[in-house]
Amino acid sequence: MIKHWQHVEYITQEDYDKFAKYNIPITPKEAGLHYNTAVYIECINSGKRLEGIYDPDMKGIRKLNLKGKTASNRDLRLYLDAIHNPKITMIAVDGLMGTGKTSTAIEEVINQHLINVKIPAFIGEDYKPDPDAHKIIIAKPYINAGGKYEQYGFLPGDIDDKMDPTLSNFIQYFDRFHPAGFNNLREAGYVEIKPLGFIRGLDAKNMTIIADETQNTTELISLATRKAENCRIFFLGDTSPFQIDLPGNTPKKNGLRHIIDLLQGAPYFQYIEMKTLEHIVRSDEVRDIVRRLFKKYGQDPQEWVV
Repeated sequence: MIKHWQHVEYITQEDYDKFAKYNIPITPKEAGLHYNTAVYIECINSGKRLEGIYDPDMKGIRKLNLKGKTASNRDLRLYLDAIHNPKITMIAVDGLMGTGKTSTAIEEVINQHLINVKIPAFIGEDYKPDPDAHKIIIAKPYINAGGKYEQYGFLPGDIDDKMDPTLSNFIQYFDRFHPAGFNNLREAGYVEIKPLGFIRGLDAKNMTIIADETQNTTELISLATRKAENCRIFFLGDTSPFQIDLPGNTPKKNGLRHIIDLLQGAPYFQYIEMKTLEHIVRSDEVRDIVRRLFKKYGQDPQEWVV
């Protein structure tokens, strides 16, 4: 199977100029390309390269679509391309800490669906959100860092109270990217929090589901099959060993890895892996910590042991 960025399509200067200027799709010479595989387009005359993707609608390679956005590495650009492509309704991201997998999803989903939502200063009992408004559901497995020793059940309160302490990463991004902020959007009914197991039985229509920490699941089929009209699902996680808290799961045996292997090549699916130092965008300190992990345990995060 050809992975992202492994294939280079060599073309003439004339075709390269057409591709660069007019995004004229290129028919791949490689027969083994799966739909939505990221590739390079290289001019045989100049050696210049552009990033492209094998588009199932065009039956050819097109340029990545960033809609004016910039990103520091090719896989973040691939991520943005998938988010901006309405035909991609399921996106799986396996990325190290600090790679932007959560913040990118939240920012783009807010810009697509909630940026124009106005929340009143006072939300009374009679307040009803627009029934046609797009809803964002944040879902996490019913397990926390520390595995069986730190299940949500030990926390006081109802399920919302139990999950709130684990949602700081989502809260900060909603507060950053939407003027109403996380709490107001949730109180108004535009954002909802659910344990991942509670998604079963949901008719996921007119909503975006962002499932986090999916390396701590055994399967994601029950989530993927909830998708209905105008729905998109993000499967986010980190399959390096020290981020796996569910007993029995391994870097190669977990729900996130399974859904990637199952759906790879489907025209509606895109997966992104961000597993190197260049993918770390959070801070220099986080990048240095990961560099030290690489040095101590090897270059493959799948094999890290702590």
